[in-house]
Amino acid sequence: MNDIPTASHGRHVVFAIKLAAAMIGAALLLTLARLQGLIGRESVERAINVVTALACAAYCNVIPKALGPPSSTIQAAKVAQTLGRVSGWTLTLAFLISAAGWAFAPTGVAQIGSIVSIGVSGATIVGYSLWKRLPMRNRRTNA
Repeated sequence: MNDIPTASHGRHVVFAIKLAAAMIGAALLLTLARLQGLIGRESVERAINVVTALACAAYCNVIPKALGPPSSTIQAAKVAQTLGRVSGWTLTLAFLISAAGWAFAPTGVAQIGSIVSIGVSGATIVGYSLWKRLPMRNRRTNA
């Protein structure tokens, strides 16, 4: 296995640091606006949740493009690439739903909607992983 960091690893780390800085900056600006009396506590909570969900969606959108170490077989590489796509897309969609919920829905609905959307996304990824893993495992045991 190749554990040598590549240029793409560095780009992903820099991107993650930029997203973290944007979230911290937004939180500080929102806190300052609240202390100045420009917005209320609920608005700060909603805005921070929207910013966090959008940052997570942006980062999850990078998952399909992130290449790990090379796989041992072509079949394993195909499964890894497909799983990366499914993971990235379902998580991106879940966080976009969460951001929309926090932006437009009542607080109670936004909380439950966020939990449900991200939970369904996680269950989809686990189910897809198991579904793709079973044929590979059967080939190994039958050979």
